[in-house]
Amino acid sequence: MPATALLAVVERDGFTESEHHGVAVLVDPDGRVIEAHGDVTRAFLARSALKPLYAAALLEAGLIELEPAHAALASASHHGDPEHIDTAVAMAAAHGVDEDALRCLPMRAPDGSARRFAHMCTGKHIALAAAARALGASADYWADGHPLTEVLRESLSAAADEPIRQLAHDGCGAVVFPTTAVGLARGFRRLAPDQQGAHRAVGDAMRAHPSLIDGAGKPDAVVIGETGCATKFGAEGTQAIVAADGTTAVVKTADGARRAGAPVALALLERARAIPAGTLERLHEPLGLVQRSAADAVGLLRPVV
Repeated sequence: MPATALLAVVERDGFTESEHHGVAVLVDPDGRVIEAHGDVTRAFLARSALKPLYAAALLEAGLIELEPAHAALASASHHGDPEHIDTAVAMAAAHGVDEDALRCLPMRAPDGSARRFAHMCTGKHIALAAAARALGASADYWADGHPLTEVLRESLSAAADEPIRQLAHDGCGAVVFPTTAVGLARGFRRLAPDQQGAHRAVGDAMRAHPSLIDGAGKPDAVVIGETGCATKFGAEGTQAIVAADGTTAVVKTADGARRAGAPVALALLERARAIPAGTLERLHEPLGLVQRSAADAVGLLRPVV
């Protein structure tokens, strides 16, 4: 990633052990850029951070209806906990989707079995399979030329307020589109409580069900539960967080590390007074930012933007 900035460092006993470079952007509730670090206009793949916007696209198109827990699972990258699998089973039954019709690969469930419902992306795949059927289209919802691909592209482009012409293929087997950091931030801010329609509904579902989004005690669940912000990480170091007032931060690390995303985004939101002062410090322990020697705290992952 060219034109990156130093976003965060990991310190131990006065030594800098690691540096996380990347891009970060903060937009206000009207979508205007407040802060930009690195080239925030260069397109990248936000991966699973796009899931809430996909779920909103399907709702917006009238292809499916999702109760809040199912909208949360469609936006999630979960850990195959019993809560996640039970919700996946109920969601698939509600939409008449067979587990074997999903393209995501089987993963190990808590009972030791290998199930597609245990895959972290199963909610998204259930929603896509149901939407494809509603379109009267073929069951291969993951195909580049599938009509559903255009539905997702058009909705994402409108939400991000930027043209999207390319596509790529996500690790779970679905398509993924490139966005810029500022475009993703403008799309994600539509999940804020002051918005209307499908995006607001998905944002409300995420805020109501934090443990479905990530897993109890995991970073996204911690941020949602402790701040009331809607947030989603994506593979290879993407993090998007929208505060209650619509101020939105997006971070993409160049090294693909997840651990810097939430603290950097929270630091930006705190500086903009979109979340209370001291929020990041309060979450040092829950987010695993404290570096230890046995039980002793000897350092910290610290944002520098």
